[in-house]
Amino acid sequence: MKTALDNIAQILRKLMDILEELEEAYLTARQSALALFVNLGNLLAGLSISSALGQLRAHPWVLRIYPQVLGTRGILTGIFSARTSTGLHLGSIDSSLRKNTQYFYSLVSTMLVLASLSALMIFALFSISSLYPSADVFAVVYTTIATVSPFSLLFISFTAFQVFKRKLDPDILLYPTSSVLNDVVISLVFVGVVRAIISQTTTLLLVLTIILAVLFSALGFYTFYYGERSVFLTTLKEGGLALFIGLSIELGTGIVLSELLKAGGIAKIAVLYPVMLSVLGSSTSIVGSMLTTRVSTGEFDFSISSLKKFSQNILGLQAASVAFHGVLSIIASILVKDFSFLEFFALSYLSHILGFTMMIPVVFITAYVTYRKGLDPDNFINPIQSSIADLVETISILLVARNILK
Repeated sequence: MKTALDNIAQILRKLMDILEELEEAYLTARQSALALFVNLGNLLAGLSISSALGQLRAHPWVLRIYPQVLGTRGILTGIFSARTSTGLHLGSIDSSLRKNTQYFYSLVSTMLVLASLSALMIFALFSISSLYPSADVFAVVYTTIATVSPFSLLFISFTAFQVFKRKLDPDILLYPTSSVLNDVVISLVFVGVVRAIISQTTTLLLVLTIILAVLFSALGFYTFYYGERSVFLTTLKEGGLALFIGLSIELGTGIVLSELLKAGGIAKIAVLYPVMLSVLGSSTSIVGSMLTTRVSTGEFDFSISSLKKFSQNILGLQAASVAFHGVLSIIASILVKDFSFLEFFALSYLSHILGFTMMIPVVFITAYVTYRKGLDPDNFINPIQSSIADLVETISILLVARNILK
């Protein structure tokens, strides 16, 4: 009798463990669904690019730098979102815009300096790869990034504070929601600036570029002398390295994008391309942000048991992803002519799961290496994964599209 009771108790304990793990997966799925469904807003970014596709294709350099401009969003948003969510969990950042810590204000100022640096990097990488330095390229890149960045940081901060106050997890919600709005805004501004350049207004934009560069440089000097110097130097040093790595990868994404647009179904791909990129970026950023927070708080130590426990979050995330791609496929079949539900679901989810499978090891390896080297994983995981995710997803779409789109 005692043995039977012990067996029953053991079975009940195992059932409780399973239910606890499923609860973790459920909570992640519920919040991830909210975060992923926000990516539907990226259809506006796709429509803006698609509407100008005929005009933009007459200027091949535009399509080459678009992934880098879009990728800068992922890199800068990734760094700031991860640092903000981790700071809120650790208490180094308060949930208020007006009365916050010196750490937070120094971080915001440094991110604007990084935005300026990213524009210079894009211009330098384009000039080296094409052997053709162009004032038009510099004006488009710098004006677009410098104009959008202050708005982006304000929105991310406000979203983070509201999410945290409502006792939700900013690691799950912050990057996806902010990156979607950034994608839409940066795509609209990018198309508008390119059209202005085509209309021969380069001189006016160059003047605006110089004014913005001076303002951001002055802000950098002020933060260095009067802010938290350690935050400024560490973020600039590690974030600058992450930017260089990420933007170098995005250069390859532009080349693959050119091939992708030759694969057939150009209008279909152009409309939906930003959405598909942002979904993979959002999914991997959720994993990365949760991972860095748990490493910082000591809840994750890269052991088999911690990996097993964390896998429940990945399972919940993918459950939300399937639901998202189903809804996206319905909307896509309505928006795009001759594009069936099954055709797009196959294109979107197959390319997503292929990219996600390749990206998970990248996130964990980056976290492990930076943690062991004594670096801040928040400065590297999201920037690197977002850039690699853009390239991986573009390649995945190309591979799947060649077999599905005719």
